Amino acid sequence: MKTNMQSTSLDAYFSEVYPELGQRQQEIVNIFRDNPSMNFTNNELLEERRLMDPYTEINQITPRVYELRGKGKNNPFRDHPMLIESCKRECQVTHRTVIAWQLNNK
Repeated sequence: MKTNMQSTSLDAYFSEVYPELGQRQQEIVNIFRDNPSMNFTNNELLEERRLMDPYTEINQITPRVYELRGKGKNNPFRDHPMLIESCKRECQVTHRTVIAWQLNNK
């Protein structure tokens, strides 16, 4: 059974980890933090980001999601990724079945 982390624990975690993130990583995390009950596909993240910067491209989103998932050599999030797979569903932008991501509340 999945349980939600107490908001105070989540806040403490972000107060320690968040300042260490790069600016673009923080922008991605902010989208999730502002919408805690939602999951996002990469293209949905792109659309959310374009509300703040209409010139954002998908190649600014996908690598940050990859890093926040703990992927890549020498990644500091390897043991505790910030983003995890939520489900596979239809993307609201592309209408393809893709992976949606959510914050890792563990």
